[in-house]
Amino acid sequence: MAAREGAKTAIHGITIVVVSWRDREDLFGCLESLSAARGRAGAGGPEISLVVVDNGGHLRESAIRSLWPGAHWIVNETNRGLGPAANQAAAAATGDILLFMNPDTRAEGEPYSEIARAFDERPEVVAVAPRLIDTGTPSNGAPARLAPPDREDQFTFQLRRLPTLGSDARQLLLFDHLFPNNAGRRRDRYADENRDAPIAVEQAAGAALAVRRSAFVTAGGFDERFTPAWFEDVDLCDRLARHGGTILYWPAARFRHEGGASSRKLGYDRFLPIYYENALRYRRRYSPPARLIYRVLLGAGMALRLAALPFRPSLPRPRAEAARAYARTLGLALGVRPGSPENAACRSRCT
Repeated sequence: MAAREGAKTAIHGITIVVVSWRDREDLFGCLESLSAARGRAGAGGPEISLVVVDNGGHLRESAIRSLWPGAHWIVNETNRGLGPAANQAAAAATGDILLFMNPDTRAEGEPYSEIARAFDERPEVVAVAPRLIDTGTPSNGAPARLAPPDREDQFTFQLRRLPTLGSDARQLLLFDHLFPNNAGRRRDRYADENRDAPIAVEQAAGAALAVRRSAFVTAGGFDERFTPAWFEDVDLCDRLARHGGTILYWPAARFRHEGGASSRKLGYDRFLPIYYENALRYRRRYSPPARLIYRVLLGAGMALRLAALPFRPSLPRPRAEAARAYARTLGLALGVRPGSPENAACRSRCT
């Protein structure tokens, strides 16, 4: 879908929000692509502004302003986490659309006009998910096979229905790993929908997600309990929908996304317990019996992974690191919160 040439949009401004933590090269590559995309925008489109939050103070303001003169710059001496830092940036934003971006994303072409057009044409829409692409993403809209959970491409990763006990069970008990293209997972990932057309979805990855500022404020922003990261975007999508809004996948706006940068920096043995601690926090909205069942599923899933570990011929990470990750997460399922000095230090440092 081409943007209407010379059309005047009702969306007056888009503020890009990028939270950075020890990702200088990724961040600079992201800002270069976003700035180049702004240069391609025609007259009559929305004003594009930028807010960067430096979690931990590892960057130079002059370097950011050389890439984007006029950028709003916020420095946190310590790492506050993704959600709290994104809320800081949203409070400083001037646009009526907030475009939340991960540093490992890159703009394709000029996506801003299409994002504005989606909001302009669909007043019921509170959030727009541009198309995330990588080398494995289908381009013809035909149904594609889903990638396994430990090797997800952007087609598999980006769009999902909100978690349920059924999807939890499939994932935790390794059914999705053994049969990644099963019917339930295809339904939950919108795999049979035409990805070349707009789709209303329950949730979309926060790696590139545009949200009406008014809806973001009404929903209360990101829940800052989801620290240092993970599940804050799932929670936000759920609350936006509860306020009556539609989340719309809009493939005419495109971004490339690598994915997994934060988890790689942390190491799997630190990432997995933090991820599932926030998964448990998200599932507090389940009924009490369902919360208990989820905890049982989590423990069983980690026990299965530990039992299968010696027999797996190849792993995407060192075997000892995977064993520590599963054991720590099993402890979490049994009520032992990750609280080693290493994990405590990680919470103050990591996004």
